[in-house]
Amino acid sequence: MGALAHYLEQEGVPTTQISLIREHTETIRPPRALWVPFELGRPLGVPDAPALQRRVLGAALDLLERVEGPVLADFPAQAIAPGLEAEPEHAVWACPVNFTPAAKDPGERKTLISAFRHEVAELRSWYDLGLEKSGRTAVSNFEPDAAAGLLAGYIIGDPPDTADLNLPLALALRLAAQDLKAFYFEAAVARPGAQSPQGQAFIHWFWNDTAAARILKAVKAKCLSEKDRALRTTGGYFLIPLEQV
Repeated sequence: MGALAHYLEQEGVPTTQISLIREHTETIRPPRALWVPFELGRPLGVPDAPALQRRVLGAALDLLERVEGPVLADFPAQAIAPGLEAEPEHAVWACPVNFTPAAKDPGERKTLISAFRHEVAELRSWYDLGLEKSGRTAVSNFEPDAAAGLLAGYIIGDPPDTADLNLPLALALRLAAQDLKAFYFEAAVARPGAQSPQGQAFIHWFWNDTAAARILKAVKAKCLSEKDRALRTTGGYFLIPLEQV
């Protein structure tokens, strides 16, 4: 976004942005940026804090008054009410579905893929329930079964043909991974009476307790071994968050 901001400014369009990683912003030097002390994925702070979120947006928009740059401002700590700096560390969340432990060695492909497909099947009913109630979903390119089939097929060397989707394989894998993670999150929160997982709790559960995470790690490893540059880039940057590598 910082690089795009430079281009937009050259075309006469003023820009401002929110930064979660200060070191990156200092390197890219966008025209205007507001650094915020929140976790990745939460540029406006913790959920259900509209007053704080409005303050963050207001502070970012206020930077548009700065004519000369680059400007990197810090969101003031005093603007964050006590208790809203981050989610409580003691918050505990457990997925409403208890999965059968899968083989942790990605080389045990059949066992891993079987556990993965079993997870998707167990979560599907909760996902469908949530979709029926809310009428919306972040799953936008691949239905859960299609995403699972693409990722599992790629690992065993038999990925579905993506030509009918008009997508190169590298992009298809990236989009399938995004939709898979959205599916797991939406399914996990859809069970009636289930406690909604907070950011770090869900992240810890997904990347440590699911076969889906081990599938994505296996896809990453295979992508990195490919000759195709797009697949290597996908494996290196777009499947697994850096903090999980």
